[in-house]
Amino acid sequence: MTYQGKRNCSWLLAGAVALALTGCNNSNSSSSPSVDDTQASSVTIKRDNYGVPHVYADSTYGLYYGYGYALAQDRLFQMEMIKRSVLGTVSEVLGPDYLSLDRSSRTGFDPDSIKSQLQALPKEDLDIFKGYAEGFNKRIQEVEANPSELLPKQFSDFKFAPEEWTAFDVAMLYVGTMAGRYSNSSSSLSDLTTQCRSEIINTTGAITGLQ
Repeated sequence: MTYQGKRNCSWLLAGAVALALTGCNNSNSSSSPSVDDTQASSVTIKRDNYGVPHVYADSTYGLYYGYGYALAQDRLFQMEMIKRSVLGTVSEVLGPDYLSLDRSSRTGFDPDSIKSQLQALPKEDLDIFKGYAEGFNKRIQEVEANPSELLPKQFSDFKFAPEEWTAFDVAMLYVGTMAGRYSNSSSSLSDLTTQCRSEIINTTGAITGLQ
């Protein structure tokens, strides 16, 4: 299955590796975000002296759950706005000045095609997108439970709250940014997942994958 839209797509998530590793949080810390028991996965995130997250998991789902969670810890507002920019919903929170941007974003992809490709993926491949989104959502739930301590200031400044993510949102993040803007070729989502795993393996010393 190949992404069908007005922009070509060669990969969606490989750039997520770099994004997930560039944030900085408390150093020498360790956390184990809870994971849905049905996924049969344990996840541990350890941060080194530079605040770089090292994710340990026993499944593909758990690994990307840890990615999403760590990224949400470091870049919650940034990722919210990137998501809105590719889905065409910026004007919902920043006002009518951004309507033209939203219209342009919505003409660059076919949502039904992306969703159908996601559903056609093998379970392990789909777990990449689902785990990433649900790990992100876990952090959002923690922020919602304690906004005075955890909510990034930008949300208060612009008077809106972060919204939960779906597997479709994760795919669209890279259809609308990295893949859509910088690729001159088409590729399937199944090819993308292979590239994601290769990127993890090649990220020396930054992320430990499936144990």
